[in-house]
Amino acid sequence: MSDTRTIFGHIRTFIIVTLITIMVWLLAESRMVRNRTIEAQIVLTTVPVPVTATGNETVLVVRQSLEQVQVRTAEIKIEGSTAGLDRFARTLQNRVELRVGREIPGKPGTHTIDLRAILRQISESTGHGLIISEVSPATINVQVDELQSREFPVRVVLPNEIQLDGAPRADPDLITVTAPTSILNGIRSNEAVVRIDDAEISQLAQGRLETIPGVVVQIDGVDRQDWATQITPSQVDVFVTLRTLTENHTIDRLPIQVLLAPGEIGKWLVRINESDKDLVNVEISGSAQAIEMLKSGEIEPRAFINLSFEELERGISSKPAQILGLPAGCRVTSPQMTVKFDISAISSTADIRAEPE
Repeated sequence: MSDTRTIFGHIRTFIIVTLITIMVWLLAESRMVRNRTIEAQIVLTTVPVPVTATGNETVLVVRQSLEQVQVRTAEIKIEGSTAGLDRFARTLQNRVELRVGREIPGKPGTHTIDLRAILRQISESTGHGLIISEVSPATINVQVDELQSREFPVRVVLPNEIQLDGAPRADPDLITVTAPTSILNGIRSNEAVVRIDDAEISQLAQGRLETIPGVVVQIDGVDRQDWATQITPSQVDVFVTLRTLTENHTIDRLPIQVLLAPGEIGKWLVRINESDKDLVNVEISGSAQAIEMLKSGEIEPRAFINLSFEELERGISSKPAQILGLPAGCRVTSPQMTVKFDISAISSTADIRAEPE
């Protein structure tokens, strides 16, 4: 029994010694001075800042100064114990947050921020005697400005040659620009503009109220990519009524053609009176675009009389002429002309050969 207790005693002593050794080793490891380089993202944070004079809050916005090369990350070289380095890294979370009113002064202007001093404060809060040996960059310059809003009425700009019934209207007709004071102070215009181009106008019908949706708002001196700048709304709908414009055109001469059903061709001979073989001085009215097609020859209308089987059988001697192929929206304004003719049945090919040329 005594031997058994002796064996267990030796085992217990071995375990205790081992545990103490491990604890001493871990303690020494945690206290050993090490070097580490950490890369952290620089984050600029905007928050509402109270204004003591009025008791109200204003929003201050921040960005890196344009006079300095933009810095996205900071490289931090730090010395200390393993435990301290680990705690510092957990506290930092790979980002250096610079907040207006805390690390950044809460007043408009350009400020130089000492990153090394800020990181020293973080290292002191973690304990274990850490040393910030180097920070690159050591400082950055930031610009702080107050965010303000201004309203601008919207003006619709159309191509010069466009004629309207009434004034064009934007909906909404008032927009708001929210931007830093330095940007708003640089705006010389007192209105916002929406521009309608010829392609959009060409799709509208004349004589009725039409809507052009989603036209982009423009303000001289304001870019949507500017620092902390927002246009609300950035697009508006435009309502316009194009004035109905008509022009007149006279076609000097249109030869009359005779149209028969396919089954009647070759069975009848239609002789148009010599004085009625052409329509003379045909007056056409329509839009300027349609009239231009007629003038240029892009569209060539035809004059004709269409005779049915019953009319051929009855042997009618006259019928009003029709005009085919006018551009859309055009109409004939001259008096309708009645064409006189003679109809005879063709009994043989000899009748065709006897027809004078």
